[in-house]
Amino acid sequence: MDKIGIIISKRLNQHKLGESARASEIVYQANRILQEKLQCGDDEVRAYRLKDSILYVGTVGSAWSQEVFHQQESLMKEIRKAHGSKSVLKVIIKSLTSS
Repeated sequence: MDKIGIIISKRLNQHKLGESARASEIVYQANRILQEKLQCGDDEVRAYRLKDSILYVGTVGSAWSQEVFHQQESLMKEIRKAHGSKSVLKVIIKSLTSS
């Protein structure tokens, strides 16, 4: 079973999908952590992108932005523990636009 994982990993990396899959996993984990720590829904606070080790988090309202700001160090620490020390170097908080 381990061999299958190695083969899949190599194939993903060959097609440059490995980095995209890794980024998606980190964004997913960030959302789980944020919702757990802040007791919020993904319509209020949502990690939506990881690019160049920068995690982008969108919020609705300045109160949620402040909450994320205060939790960003612990968020990065938890992600780094699971994905390596250079997985997330910075968190940028932006406003989510309502449609």
